[in-house]
Amino acid sequence: MTPVRARQHRRTSGVVPRVAGNALFTRCLEEIEQHVRPSFAVPLLVRALTEVGAIPEQVTLGHFVRALELSLPEALRGCCDPDEADAIIDDLSRVLDGLAGRYFAT
Repeated sequence: MTPVRARQHRRTSGVVPRVAGNALFTRCLEEIEQHVRPSFAVPLLVRALTEVGAIPEQVTLGHFVRALELSLPEALRGCCDPDEADAIIDDLSRVLDGLAGRYFAT
């Protein structure tokens, strides 16, 4: 009788594929990744932006504002508790306000 070998598990490298985006996309993604695992953050953000008609390479400040109002809160609530999702939205709002103040000074 031949011995039964235990099933071998494949080890993952820990590398998360990145989506090429513009600087605004990258900055907002970095903010989300402080709260959510990178493997969740990238698809979550891409899906939220797609729902407002944007792609990562050509996303604008207006797209992010719409995503913050419409699609991103619901997407975040799907992967974390509602209080944490609200905190992430608040952090992203502050980031976007800072960027808007820098580029659209009144």
